Amino acid sequence: MRRLTERMNLASMILKDLSRCAMRRTDLEHNTLKCGGTHATFESIFYYLIQGGFIQKSSTRHLAKYAITEKGKKLLEALK
Repeated sequence: MRRLTERMNLASMILKDLSRCAMRRTDLEHNTLKCGGTHATFESIFYYLIQGGFIQKSSTRHLAKYAITEKGKKLLEALK
């Protein structure tokens, strides 16, 4: 259960960062690593958030920033 709580906290942190402003993937990963996450943990959480429609790329460019969606805002509220 502890690992699930850790992962939800990291997902909440990613969503909070994106609710402030759109960010590049590498910036989100650096923030996650600073808070005690690992590369593998970030990858799995990030993939889950994209596939679930909680975050999306703001354009089709290779280094485009990611932004939170309405669905992501609702999840962020539920995680608080």
